[in-house]
Amino acid sequence: MLLCLLSFQASAEEWKSTVSRVIDGDTFQLSRPLIKIRLCGVDTPERGQPGYREATQFTKRLVAGNTVQCRTVGEGTPCDGRSRKKSGERFVAQCFVGGDDIATELVKSGHACAWPKYSGRHYSKNAKCER
Repeated sequence: MLLCLLSFQASAEEWKSTVSRVIDGDTFQLSRPLIKIRLCGVDTPERGQPGYREATQFTKRLVAGNTVQCRTVGEGTPCDGRSRKKSGERFVAQCFVGGDDIATELVKSGHACAWPKYSGRHYSKNAKCER
C-alpha cells in the first residue's frame, strides 16, 4: 500500500494525457487524471475580451488529438520560485505537445502575452506583449 501511495505522489507532479476540454487559451483540462491546468508564465485573453476566441481555438488546434505532457511549478519549470503550484482549482504547469512548449507557441503566435513576473522572462524573447 505504501508503494502505491509513493508512486501516486511521484506521478502527481507530472502528467501525460490527452486534453478533454480547452477552457481558454492558457487553461485546459486533462483527460487522465481529470484535472485543470493553467499554463505558467503566459496570459491569454479571458472570455469576453478581444482575442479570447482566437487564443482558445489556437490552443484547441495545438492539442487536438495529441498527448500533452505537463510538469507542475516546482518540478523544473521556468516559473519555479515565482508562481504557486495551484491557482484556485487549477494546477499551474509548463506543458508540451510533440516536444513543443505550448506557452511558447502561444506567445510566438501572438495569442498570449509573456508574464515575466512568473516566468523570469523565459517567454519574453518571442513575445509581442508582456503583462
